[in-house]
Amino acid sequence: MKFQTKKRTFVGLLLAALLILGLFVYYIWHLTFFKTTFFSQLIFLGLIIFLVGLAGVTFLGLVGIILSVFNIPLFPSWQKITRISVNAFYPFIIQLGKVFKITQDKIQRSFIELNNYLVEVRNIQVQPKELLLLLPHCLQQSDCSYRITIDIKNCRSCGGCMIGSLMDLAQRYRIKVKVVTGGTLARKEIESLKPKAIIAVACERDLSSGILEASPLPVLGISNERPYGPCHNTCVNLGLVEEGINFFLKRCGEWK
Repeated sequence: MKFQTKKRTFVGLLLAALLILGLFVYYIWHLTFFKTTFFSQLIFLGLIIFLVGLAGVTFLGLVGIILSVFNIPLFPSWQKITRISVNAFYPFIIQLGKVFKITQDKIQRSFIELNNYLVEVRNIQVQPKELLLLLPHCLQQSDCSYRITIDIKNCRSCGGCMIGSLMDLAQRYRIKVKVVTGGTLARKEIESLKPKAIIAVACERDLSSGILEASPLPVLGISNERPYGPCHNTCVNLGLVEEGINFFLKRCGEWK
């Protein structure tokens, strides 16, 4: 599979974080054995062990990403380490991106792209009833009076927005679908429905935080389109949503 530019942004910053961590470990090691007393050496030694362990997990995560790119299968435990290292370094990488003048939106898009790729290489099989399509409220026309966050079936499928088409898609594949107003309601729906996989539509910021919070639950993130600005009459590529549904359901064969 081609290693796209979007993924390279996040992976490159993850590599930079590993180098910085390595330099910090070397600095602590130097202070420990050349500059301090025996007692402080014990403290620094514990810190070194922690940092070396952290660097080791990051290194294994990077190697796991590279092997996945070349379609080399990983052990489930290695897949878990790869996912943990990517998620754990996310806040640091956002800050590191500011140093290199890389916008937060670009890093978040790269993170979502990388997350989707790591989900795709995992051997995930779910039944239709175990798959949840999570949609943002901003997909609904802003002047619509029907409360679809209570029940999406309140939608009249008038064609004024994409909610009707997404509801039809969910019914055709017999998967669960919910419309939420934010992260709190999304967490509540996930806790209530207990899906084994999620297809989430949202802006890059909400998708990134949602993917991190839902981990280790596999989440395919699809960015919404915002022709009228953020959080207002947004839309989404239906083809991408259906492609995500097919990915999670194709192995069990019940979606046909």
